[in-house]
Amino acid sequence: MMYAPLEFSEPEYPRVEYQRRQQFWDPIRLALFTLAIAAIIGIAIGIVTHFVVEDDKSFYYLASFKVTNIKYKEQYAMKTSRAFTERSHQIERMMSKIFRRSAEGRFIKSHVIKLSPDENGVNILMVLMFRYPSTDSAERIKKRIEKILYQNLKTKNLPLTINKPSFRLTPIDSKKMRNLLNSRCGIRMTSSNMPIPPSSSTERIVNGRETAIDGEWPWQASLQLVGSGHQCGASLISNTWLLTAAHCFRKNKDPNQWIVTFGITITPPEVKRNVRKIIVHENYHRDTNENDIALAQLATGVEFSNIVQRVCLPDSSIKLPPKTSVFVTGFGSIVDDGPTQNKLRQARVETISTDVCNRKDVYDGMITPGMLCAGFMDGKVDACKGDSGGPLVYPDNRDIWYLVGIVSWGQSCALPNKPGVYTRVTKYRDWIASKTGF
Repeated sequence: MMYAPLEFSEPEYPRVEYQRRQQFWDPIRLALFTLAIAAIIGIAIGIVTHFVVEDDKSFYYLASFKVTNIKYKEQYAMKTSRAFTERSHQIERMMSKIFRRSAEGRFIKSHVIKLSPDENGVNILMVLMFRYPSTDSAERIKKRIEKILYQNLKTKNLPLTINKPSFRLTPIDSKKMRNLLNSRCGIRMTSSNMPIPPSSSTERIVNGRETAIDGEWPWQASLQLVGSGHQCGASLISNTWLLTAAHCFRKNKDPNQWIVTFGITITPPEVKRNVRKIIVHENYHRDTNENDIALAQLATGVEFSNIVQRVCLPDSSIKLPPKTSVFVTGFGSIVDDGPTQNKLRQARVETISTDVCNRKDVYDGMITPGMLCAGFMDGKVDACKGDSGGPLVYPDNRDIWYLVGIVSWGQSCALPNKPGVYTRVTKYRDWIASKTGF
C-alpha cells in the first residue's frame, strides 16, 4: 500500500470553562499572605540575581591554521565527500582531545568549515564553540584557549602537526558563526545557536513523539496543494531544491498549484514558498513503486537559519548495516487512515536488510536495489499516510545528518513483518546531480 498524500484537517480542542468565586480575607490572613508573598519575592530576586551573575554564555571563535603532515586532495573541495568527512572528523576529534579536559568542561563542539591547499600541507578553517560565564570577555577566553592549545602542542602526541605560527583565533558573534555553518549541510542548532545532539531525538508518526523544539529537523518541509492542504513531506537539499517522492505528484504536477512550508507546525508556518518546477523521475513505475523520487524547485530561495537548513546528501558509496538507528519525521497520521498532524512528529527506527525484507512473509521479493527497509519486524513504529516524500536521516559520528531515505510505501502502518519502505537515496545521486547541477 502506498503512503498516500493526505488532506489536512484541523484538530478539535475541548473547551474548558473556569469557575469564579468570591474570596474573603480577614486582616490577619491578609497580613500573613502579604508577608509570604514578600518572602517569595525576596527569594525569587535572589535566585534571579544569582543566575544573572553566574549564567553561562556561548562564545564562538573562528580558528585557522596550517597542518603540515598531510597533503591536500581534490575531494576536499566537496564537503559531502568521504575524504572531506573523514579528514574533518579527524581534526574535530583532535580538537575535542585538546579541549575536553583542559578547558574545564567548557568546550562544546567544533566544526570544520573549509580545507584548502597550501604548498606545505593543508589550511584548516573551523569554528570552535565554548560555554563560559557571561561575565567573562571574549578576549580573555581567547587567551585561555590559545594557552591550552599551545601547551597541548608541546606535550601531547597529536595525529596532525599544527604549524604554531599559522594559528589564528578570532572571536565571532552568533550571526557570523551561523553564516559560516550555513556553508555546511546537516547541522541542527537550537535558537541559542547550540548544537542539538542525536540523543535528543530518541523517539511521528506511529508511536513516535512530537518534535520538541524549533530546529530539530530544519530540512523538513510540507508540500501542500492550494485549497487542499498538506499532501506530502519533502527534504531541503539546497536553498532552492527539495527532494521528495514521485507518487506525491501522481494527481497533479502543475507547480503553480503547490506551495511549500517550513517549521514544526503546518499552521502557522515559519517560512512559505511557491514552487517553480517539479521533476518526477522518468522511470517511476506506479505499480512496483520503483524510482519513487522527485525534485521540487522553489520559486525563490530560502535563507538558511536555525529553523530552515539543508540536509546532506550521502556519498553513493555509503552503506548502512542492518539495525543502524535512523530517524523519520513527518506530519502524517499516527494511526492508519487517521488525520494529518499539525505538529511535526519524529521516530527512531532501524534499517532492515533487503534479504530480510524480501522474505516471503515480509514483502516477498518486491524490494529492489533502489529501496531501503526501515522500522521494526514487530511493527509498532512506522511512517504512515501523509508522511510520503519525507526524510529518513542518519547522523554520522560528527552529528552531521544525511538523507538516506525518502518515505515511499508500505503495507498499512506499523504492522508486524511490514516495515516501512523508503527510496534509497544513494542510488540516485547521479540522477539528482543531473537535474540540479550539484
